[in-house]
Amino acid sequence: MFENLTKARMYSFLVGMFCALIIISNILATKTLEIWYVILPCSILTFPALFIINDVLSEIYGYKMARDVIYLGFMINIIAIILYYVAICLPSNSPNAQAFSTVLSTTPRLFIAGLCSYVIGNLLNSKVLVKLKEKYYDLLFVRCIGSTAIGETVDSIIFISLSFVGVFSFDVILTMICCQSIFKILYEVICYPLTRKVIFKVRNLEDGELKNQI
Repeated sequence: MFENLTKARMYSFLVGMFCALIIISNILATKTLEIWYVILPCSILTFPALFIINDVLSEIYGYKMARDVIYLGFMINIIAIILYYVAICLPSNSPNAQAFSTVLSTTPRLFIAGLCSYVIGNLLNSKVLVKLKEKYYDLLFVRCIGSTAIGETVDSIIFISLSFVGVFSFDVILTMICCQSIFKILYEVICYPLTRKVIFKVRNLEDGELKNQI
């Protein structure tokens, strides 16, 4: 499967993994976990892999190709939610129907918040990394961490604000934004050695069909 691997083939693998992780993240987000009195969605389990893939796509393939993957993930996300809704509305005698509805249903407010934060946060992360590459080509750590800090902070601000303004107090919302942003950035720092290793591995692959595109 991984014989004669080129950048073109790796791009296909990364696209598939990214989109799959987006769908998994949406399902995991329906459950929360508490760490030292800080409440976070279980979708943080997919954050490290998504960070690495986003960084690899932006670093190796450029902003335009990374943007295409983000848009594809956006469309698949919408299709999945629509199909979940249709499945929930269909008549069923399954004993698991209520559990299915509880896990996969979402409110319009959370739906809009999730889509907006996903698109803006990921596009910003990719754009910042590519821009930093122009000025700090030899500082991969700065590019990866800097782009994540900006992209994920904006992601957290948008999602939490749209989801919980009017539900929680300003202090609670601010605490949630800060905790989630810091948690994601620390995750990126911890995963940086793996991110760096993957980027250098992919960078050394043959271009394949992407020779005239990157």
